[in-house]
Amino acid sequence: MTIYADVLFIVNLVMNFFVLWVVAKLTRNRVKFRWIGLGALVMALLYTLLIALDSLRLLNVAVASVAILAVGVVVTFRPARPGVFFKIMIVAYIASFTLGGLGMSLIFLTDLPFVAYHIARDLGSFTQAISWQLAFAGVAISYILIKFGLHMAERYTLKRQLLCNVQVFLGENDASFEALVDTGHSLKEPLSKAHVIIAEFEHIKTFLPDSLKILFYEKNEQNLTGVLTSTEPGFHHRIRMIPFTSLGKPNGMLIGFRPDKVTVEGAASPPEHVVIGIYNDRLCTDGRYHALLSPELVN
Repeated sequence: MTIYADVLFIVNLVMNFFVLWVVAKLTRNRVKFRWIGLGALVMALLYTLLIALDSLRLLNVAVASVAILAVGVVVTFRPARPGVFFKIMIVAYIASFTLGGLGMSLIFLTDLPFVAYHIARDLGSFTQAISWQLAFAGVAISYILIKFGLHMAERYTLKRQLLCNVQVFLGENDASFEALVDTGHSLKEPLSKAHVIIAEFEHIKTFLPDSLKILFYEKNEQNLTGVLTSTEPGFHHRIRMIPFTSLGKPNGMLIGFRPDKVTVEGAASPPEHVVIGIYNDRLCTDGRYHALLSPELVN
């Protein structure tokens, strides 16, 4: 079988570059493209020499391929510790295996009679005929699937990291809803310095007296005099006025109340001092969460 070293080198260069790029994405290494290119170049050169030189054909190809992959990982990522190196190697090996498998599967599944004919006729010609197809088909299909997988993984990770369940207790009433852990949220009640959880009115209205609910239904909650005069005596001491500043509203005022207890999913213990700020609108258009809280309440 005739082997064209230039074709073998270019195909491996493209494949190796894509594999290393995928590994960088999966391991969240912000490595520059020039280092990925250098690693792919070294791997392609070593693999071409392994296949093309008669003196190296005595080596076990599988073992040599793993060694070449290890060299590419070291050149590209320059891992500082053995543990980091082995972690990247595992991801790189899986990515390489998946890439090759997807490319070969595409060839066999899309035109099996054509493939079988060429295999039966001339294995060498078949190998030369599909080398470019295998490379670019594998790259294309792998890119689509990996991008989709990364997107789904990121959505799941963000959901697990940034969304948590919050339970609020007041007297005999309680409410439970999903809250977004907002890294930009640092609002506190000015007097007690208690953390403020901003919650939608619809999800905490069960705690409010009827006279106060009417103000929110009428969108008149900014009438502070009305809030104070309409509050029932048993609830009056729980009311908090929380000033805030936001884009387009430099001097805003949020009405809140102090509950008996609040539990936050993921927190080591229930926070001691919390005020529920009442937001008379929707915080999320698709309804994934109904409150905002500070990351300090989760840690």
